[in-house]
Amino acid sequence: MVKRAIVVAISVLLALVVAAPIATAQQSTKNPSLATLTALWWDWAAATDPSPLEGNYAAEDDRCDGDFVDGVFFLAGSTSSGTVERTCTVPANTPLLFPVFNNICSEAWTDPISGEPSDPKPYPDCAKDLLKAGVEGESNMYATLDGKNLPIRRIASGSFEWTIGTGFDAFTDNDGSLLAAGKHEAASDGYWVYLPNGLNPGTYTLNFGGSFFAQPDGSFGFSPNVIYTLTVE
Repeated sequence: MVKRAIVVAISVLLALVVAAPIATAQQSTKNPSLATLTALWWDWAAATDPSPLEGNYAAEDDRCDGDFVDGVFFLAGSTSSGTVERTCTVPANTPLLFPVFNNICSEAWTDPISGEPSDPKPYPDCAKDLLKAGVEGESNMYATLDGKNLPIRRIASGSFEWTIGTGFDAFTDNDGSLLAAGKHEAASDGYWVYLPNGLNPGTYTLNFGGSFFAQPDGSFGFSPNVIYTLTVE
């Protein structure tokens, strides 16, 4: 969830997120597949500034608003290594979707010299290759709810049109400038948790993350640890 943050943070180490219009109101889609939901998640993540991908925040923060798609609630991962802590209120018995580790390839990123897209086409293959690079070797991932393991599944979005909102800066392109607002061809691949029945009312601790992009010296290029305190009501 992490592609450009990873590229910016570890490019030296490696030498190396069916679009709907952005709005603050809910987006509606009829019986979306999980692949479609992951594409819509990227629209949600890129819709506002600051993005829900960034930093610590509490329940009153707009970044807690995961009601982007009718009938599903989104939560965000992190674009940086280290621990982030968030406190959010979520609706009871509503499906939850969040990424443990994901990435996106898109024409949104362009080479600063040529002006051409820097990610190779086809974008689904690009996203698949980046995912493989991130999790091979000694990499690991985890997702727990009150200390109990949650099922993690791999979901590829396939090609979609990624809608980026004005001022979105959780990721930057190769020369450090903001990504252009608008619609861009893209594809994502990643490991996700989907809880189809959501959670019963109560308070929970959700923890997910891992260590990715193993380096020859045994270190990792990207190691996020996301902790949510969820009030479900």
